[in-house]
Amino acid sequence: MRSFAYVSLLALPVALSACSPKPEAPVARNTLPVFAVDLAGAAKLCTVTDKVEVKPGAVAEATMTVGNDGGWCGINVAQAGPAPFDYGLVARADRPKNGKVYVHAVGDYTRIDYTPDLGFVGTDSFMVELRPGAGKVKVAVTVQGVAQPAAVTPLITAPPPAPVASKPAANTTRRR
Repeated sequence: MRSFAYVSLLALPVALSACSPKPEAPVARNTLPVFAVDLAGAAKLCTVTDKVEVKPGAVAEATMTVGNDGGWCGINVAQAGPAPFDYGLVARADRPKNGKVYVHAVGDYTRIDYTPDLGFVGTDSFMVELRPGAGKVKVAVTVQGVAQPAAVTPLITAPPPAPVASKPAANTTRRR
């Protein structure tokens, strides 16, 4: 009888472990910090190619649609791991004609930001060579105009100016 009790005590944890929920796969997290300044200033309209794979010695193609509201639009690329690239080069001939490119690390990725010149609407393109590995990313950009907000009449208006009180006429008679 005692041996049955011991066997059942030893078998109970094994039986209960089969009922316990399986651990979920670990969530991917950045190993490098992402700062708030890296997330501020994005354009309200920014559509980019989802996954751009940069391979050494090859040119990866990407598309970007951005609204010209003064904000940037960015494409994330990374080395295996993921890990950011050390730096990006933009040759003079590959620079955008109507905007600016900024290449920088954001967490475990390298983000290629494009900011169109104010007032520009149309197409633009640029190419960035990422190091190490000499992989290139060629980006075709479509810049769309954004509607300016309508002028709003305030609900409260200033009162009309009060009339200026005139001075009473000075007494010109003299005493005698």
